[in-house]
Amino acid sequence: MAMWADIVDSFRGQYPDVEIDVQVLPWEGREDKLSTAAAAGATPDVCYLNEDYIPTYGPNYLEPLNEVLADELSDFVDNIKGNLTLDDNLYAAPILGTVTSLVYNTELLTQVGVTTMPTTWDEILEAGPAFKEAGLFVTGYDGAVDGAPNLSFYPLLWQAGGDVLNAEGTATTINSPEGLEALNFVVKLFNEGFVSEDEAVIPPPEGTGLFFEGKIGLDLCGFNSLTTQYAQALGTDTVEVGPPLKNKVQTSYGTSAGYGVFKTAKDIDAAKEWAKYITSPDIMRIILPTGGYLPPRKSLEDMYADDPYLAASTQYISLMHRAVNHPKALQIASLVPPAIQSAFLGQASPEDALSGLEQEINRLLERD
Repeated sequence: MAMWADIVDSFRGQYPDVEIDVQVLPWEGREDKLSTAAAAGATPDVCYLNEDYIPTYGPNYLEPLNEVLADELSDFVDNIKGNLTLDDNLYAAPILGTVTSLVYNTELLTQVGVTTMPTTWDEILEAGPAFKEAGLFVTGYDGAVDGAPNLSFYPLLWQAGGDVLNAEGTATTINSPEGLEALNFVVKLFNEGFVSEDEAVIPPPEGTGLFFEGKIGLDLCGFNSLTTQYAQALGTDTVEVGPPLKNKVQTSYGTSAGYGVFKTAKDIDAAKEWAKYITSPDIMRIILPTGGYLPPRKSLEDMYADDPYLAASTQYISLMHRAVNHPKALQIASLVPPAIQSAFLGQASPEDALSGLEQEINRLLERD
C-alpha cells in the first residue's frame, strides 16, 4: 500500500480537492463481490477490470473513456486497446498486458542435436524424435480435465486459423477443419511420445515439473511471469524467450486489463482523471514492475531494457490473442479440456470429440 499512498499523494498535488481511497482486495471471490455490488448499485468509482469483464459490465455499468484518453489512444497497443473496447467504446484505461510465448531450454536443444529453435508446429514435430531418443520430451501439454484451454488448446486453434465462437457469439466454431487440425496436432504429440502423458493428465504443483527438471525442450505457452522462475531453476544462460508458436497464424494467449469508471461514481469527471492518471506512462513505470507486468503503451516498449526476459516478452505483446469474448466464456472453457483429453487418450476419435464438444457448447449458448 505504500506504493499507492505515494501515487495518491502525487495525484492530489494536481487535484487537491479530490479524495482518493484505494482498496486492494483479495483476488479470490472478486467476481462475486463485484457482481453483488453492481446488483445493489454499490460499485466502486474506479475498478481494476480484466478484459473478460467488459462484455458483462460494458455499456450498462461503465463510462466510455475515449474522450478523456483521446490524446493518448494512439500510444496504446492496438490489441490491448481493442480487448477493452466494446462497440467502439473503450471501457477501461489500459494498465497492463501479459504474454505467453515459446520458452526454450537451449542447453537441452543443443544436447539432443537440435540446432535451430523450433518456431512452428512442423518444426516441433521434426525435433520430437531427437528428444524421444534421448528419453526427453520436446514439449509439454496441460491436458487436465480442469485445465485452462487458454494455455493449451485455444492457442493451437487460433494458430490454425480457427476460433471458439462465431462472430456473433451465438454458436461455436470449434468443430471445424481448423479445430480438427489443432486437435490432430495434439493427438500426434501424444501418439508419438513427444510429450509426457502422465504430466499432461495430472499437472505438477506450481514451480515444479519436467521443464523445471530440465527434461522438456520448450514450453508452448510460457507466461512472461513464469520465465524468470525457469531461469532461476535452470540458469539464465539456458532459458530463452522466443516468439509465439506459428502455424497458419502466429499468436498465443495474452491477457489485458485496465481501470474502468462506473456510472455510479460520485464524481464522474474526477474518477476519469484518476483512471487516466494511474495509467499514465510515469505511473506505469511504478506499478508494472511490482508484478512483472508488461506495458500496453508503445512509448514504454523499452521499459524492461535491463531484463532480457521481460524485454523479449514485451516485443510480442501485439501478437497476443484475447480470451473468448463472451459472458459464458468460463463455462465454455470448462467443457473443452475433457473433450480434448478424450481424444489424446484414445477414448474418442478427434472427430467425435469435437462433435460432442460442439453440441455441449451450443446447448450452453442456447440457455438463457
